[in-house]
Amino acid sequence: MRVLERSRARSVAVLGAAALLTAGLVGCSSDNGDTSEGTETAATRTFEAQNGSIEIPADPQRIVACGYAAFPLIQSGANLAAVCEWTREIDSMDDETLAAYEALPKVAPDGAASELNYEAITAAEPDLIIMGVPARVQSQVDMAKLEALAPVVFLGPTNPGDWRDLGEQYADAANVADTYGDSKSQYEARAAEIADKYAGTLGSLKFAGLCSTCGTEPGEFFREYKSSYTTNLFDDLGFTFPGEPVDPADVHGEYVSLEQLPQNLADADVIVYGLEADGSVSAELQEVFDSPLWQNLPAVKAGNLVGVQHANAATYETALLALDSIDSGLEKLPANQKQ
Repeated sequence: MRVLERSRARSVAVLGAAALLTAGLVGCSSDNGDTSEGTETAATRTFEAQNGSIEIPADPQRIVACGYAAFPLIQSGANLAAVCEWTREIDSMDDETLAAYEALPKVAPDGAASELNYEAITAAEPDLIIMGVPARVQSQVDMAKLEALAPVVFLGPTNPGDWRDLGEQYADAANVADTYGDSKSQYEARAAEIADKYAGTLGSLKFAGLCSTCGTEPGEFFREYKSSYTTNLFDDLGFTFPGEPVDPADVHGEYVSLEQLPQNLADADVIVYGLEADGSVSAELQEVFDSPLWQNLPAVKAGNLVGVQHANAATYETALLALDSIDSGLEKLPANQKQ
């Protein structure tokens, strides 16, 4: 699979697509201990993770979190002792969340599951380790070393949109589920509002997506299909992203030569793409936009383009910012003016 064969520099930006783990992405918990009158609830419980049924502290006090687990747990007020570096959403973080992240010891370079600092993790004295790195890189993690330090809950995404379910599972494992739901409710309400707002004018149109930070090489672009990096934010808005990769294993997107722009995007009524947090265009996308083949696409000539700030959202807080950007872009579309 091409995405998985990219170099480390490219894989930091791209999750890739992998077969679902047998365990699936279902995390849940239940009490697992004897209780009796006059005694407190058992100090541990069984948590269902991708790496099996794990006995974890009922109320962990020193958590090490990596990958997608870091920011949801910071925002939920979990008892964190250390985190792996995770810059994906830094530009979208509020000052309080960013300060909390920066104050925590770091136990791995950004996005590098293969470079975990096991000595630093040991020094953090964890009573629970939550690994939220992509499922495809689980083999790069020395699980035995981690399990010798503390219970390990592995919950890694296999698709970009998995952050929704996984965030809840991270919060459950960390015993902060009660502080996780506010932003989710706000997100769902905002998404429903946008879906209703544009159902009449845009709901029947064909959408297509381009990834802005997917490690493309000169002369190519990354086409996003349904539930990909940018397009997964549109899943809740009722828009259609038809098509599928040539290689079914790629699932949600694929690398395509710029020469194939006409064949690949000519039937799209609206094209969406990610922007940097400040609204600028990445160098990768700028090469695409400079191509005469891009400029001759029907959607481009019609001005039916939507740039999305905070497109790599992996928390509800950031996704809310992305929805505001999407709403603004959809409102300005020439296609939206046609009744």
